[in-house]
Order: sequence, then C-alpha cells, then structure tokens
Amino acid sequence: MDSITRLSEMAQRFLVERPKELERSSGFVQRSTAQVDGPAFVQMCVLGWMNNASASDSQLNHVVASLGLHVRNQALEERFGPASSQLMRQVLEEAMGQLWQGQAVKTPLFEPFAGGVYLQDGTVVSLPTELSTSWRGSGGGPGASESAVRIQARWEMRSGGLHGLWLQDARSWERHGPAFEEPYAQDSLRIVDTAYLAYADRRAASLSRRFWITGVKADMLFTDTQGRLWNLTEWVRSLPQSEQVVEGWVRAGKRDQVPVRLIALRWPKEVIQRRQQRAQREVEGRPRSKGVQQCGRRPKRGAGPQPRKRARKRHKVSVSKQRQVEWLLVLTNVESQVLSAEQVVALMRLRWQIELLWKLWKQEGKIDTWRSSKPQRILTELYAKLMGLLLEHWVTLEGCWADPRRSLFKARQVIQWTVSWLVLALRGQVAWEVVLALMGSSMGSNCWTDRRHHPPSTFQQLGDPKLCGS
Repeated sequence: MDSITRLSEMAQRFLVERPKELERSSGFVQRSTAQVDGPAFVQMCVLGWMNNASASDSQLNHVVASLGLHVRNQALEERFGPASSQLMRQVLEEAMGQLWQGQAVKTPLFEPFAGGVYLQDGTVVSLPTELSTSWRGSGGGPGASESAVRIQARWEMRSGGLHGLWLQDARSWERHGPAFEEPYAQDSLRIVDTAYLAYADRRAASLSRRFWITGVKADMLFTDTQGRLWNLTEWVRSLPQSEQVVEGWVRAGKRDQVPVRLIALRWPKEVIQRRQQRAQREVEGRPRSKGVQQCGRRPKRGAGPQPRKRARKRHKVSVSKQRQVEWLLVLTNVESQVLSAEQVVALMRLRWQIELLWKLWKQEGKIDTWRSSKPQRILTELYAKLMGLLLEHWVTLEGCWADPRRSLFKARQVIQWTVSWLVLALRGQVAWEVVLALMGSSMGSNCWTDRRHHPPSTFQQLGDPKLCGS
C-alpha cells in the first residue's frame, strides 16, 4: 500500500471513524439530534489547536463553521466536560498505539544497529488539583498541584517513528510502567539519560546484544584493568594535559562491577571557559507552578517600577562536576571495533533531539498552556493537542524526514499554514491523498537546519564525528 494512502486512512480513522464509534459509549452524545457530534468535536479541537495552540472559543468556532455547522460559542463551551475528555482520551490512546515510519535516513553510524537507534525520555505536565483522581501528581511544597501527568516517548531515529507514547501518573517513577517495560529489539542501540539505565539493566542489555550509550554520574566509582578503585573526579584529574581522547573498559560500581566502556573527550579551551562561566552564572528561579498556566492577553502593568517575580540566585554546581568541566564523559557497551570514541560522542549528541521535541511540543504545541481554568476542559485540550501533535509528526515523517538536515520547527510552521486544507478533505471536496501529499510536498524546500561552525549542528556531527567537541 502506498504510504500516502495509508496515512490518509489513519487520518480518517482518528478524525472521523473512531470518534463516531466512541461518541455514545463515552457519553459525549446522548441523543441522535446532537448538532456537534463526536467527529465534529474532535475535528474542531484537533485542527483548531494544530493551527493555533492558543486558539480562543471564537477561533475554534471558525473550524466548526468551516465544517458546515453554525453554533454559538456558549454551546461549544458547554460541550467540554467529563464526557469530552473521555472521548478524546480514548481516541488518543488508540492513536498512540499506531506506528508510522518515514523513509529511512542513510547514516553510516546507524548501520551497525539493525534493530534501530532509539531515544527515550519524558516530561511532566502539571494539571489542576481537581484532576488528581485522573492523574496523580508528584507532590511538592505548599501550593503545588496534586495532579500531573508524565508523558514518555520512545523515538526511533532511522525512520523517525514514535514506537511508544505513554501517559502515566507523574507520581510514578520513570523506570516504572509500560514505557520502561516495553523491550528493545535485539541489535538495537538506545541513547538515554542515566535514570533509564541502572547497573543491572546495563549488564542484562550487554548479555542480550542490546547496546546503549549514556552519560556518567559525577560520583561514579569504577575499577580499572589493574584492579584499582577510582572515583571519577580523581581519575579525571589524573589524566595528562596532553591527552585529548581517553577511553578504556572498566568495571562500573563498587559492588555491581558492570563492564562498561568509559570515554573522555577534552573540550577545546574556548568551550571550557564557557562551561566554567556557566557553572557560576546567576539564574532566575522559576516561580512555583500553580498547576494551571493561562495564555492570552496579559494584564496591564501599573505605573512605576514593577517588583521582580523571580528572585535571582547563584547557580550551584557540585565540586565534583566543576572538576570534570574540561571533559565530555560517556559510557557505552559498544566495542571500539564498531564505533570509535568520536562516533560514540556524536551519537550521544543525538540524545538532545528528544529534548528539542519536548521543547517544540511545549513552546509551540503548548501542551502545558491553556486559556480556561475549568479542569475537564483543560484535560480535553491536553488530549486534543497531543492528538494533533501525533498527526503533525506523521505528516512530517512523510514530508521531510529523509533529509538529515530536517527542522521539526520549520515543518510545524508548514503544518500550521496547511492544516486548514484538511477541512476540504473532511467535506469531501478534495481527496485525502491529494491534501496530505500537498502538505508533505510543502516541506520539500527550506524545512532544514542551516550549517553552522560553532557549534556544528547534529546532522553535521553525525556526518563527520571529528567535529564533536568543537
């Protein structure tokens, strides 16, 4: 089956067919004469917030009007409630289970790993305390919300597919739940934060031909090949000034003694100076979250100087980390015959891409920002925005994933400009395949990251690992 044909079937499945099947079982539609049924409501929310993540009721009503329905803003507002959040959650959960992959990227560093190259990470979205029965928060001091949801993703970097998107209570640990229990394929490579890899996990992965790359904890203890027990800080200070790249197999942990490959790459002098300055910089502390963050028109400022809402504080870095500031430290179980030290560091740099994905979803997709203060509307909006971001990701994979220079930020700008074309497909005036093909082809020019010298882009370092550390 052609990829555009399959993508059009998936879009129709989650924008038309599935909402219609779930509208009564979720309680959203209780009478056959309802003007705004399940499909119309899902299309309004998903397409409206895909086009403008800060859309008001009037702007959402524009979507409904373009679908041929004419209702008052108040009537739309009344449709948000427990039933709407249940409908949207059921649609989203089914969509999260779908795997869509783009054209595989031809990157030599990925070739040794036939099982795929994966990134995995999560983020937390605070919710109003009234939603604690749906999603339990992680606690906090006085004034903190008692409700929050943790969103975890597993992203395959060769074909771009999201092999997992999971929602769980923020109170749950990252290493608990389906996101952690889902196994990796054999001969795969995972690039994750240290929180996702305990010593036992590293040993089990090595025994089953599942490879990993991760960072190093500043207080790690290890035993070298001569049997000497080292503290990481002491080992770094013992390295000669002339050494630029140091690597070797050690046994990590005082008790676990897990065989790992430790790689240390010395930063250039100008980078070291920036890191030292950053370690002592003054930063603004974030205000305590109230669980509800509203967008829209800001209140007018009064006359005269305004008091600061954030207090400046000294950014404290531990002494052990300050002594390691000259080095980029990485752990892996990949043999040097498969990947050189520079290649491992280049792949470690790839982990930042999932952080940028969360940044895109929060800053541009605004999954943690809303206009309303009504709990059930907020929950519906969160599910709808996540559904829209999934659909956006599928179209992006079809449109520009094959280009290593791709920019998800620029691809989102194209989606915002062209998402209204889907209304023509929903009304039957243009074929779905035509609309989705045009949306994908619109990403064919200028949806890429420009080359730069300091620092080189990730796609540049993957193409030439010698650029790592510059």
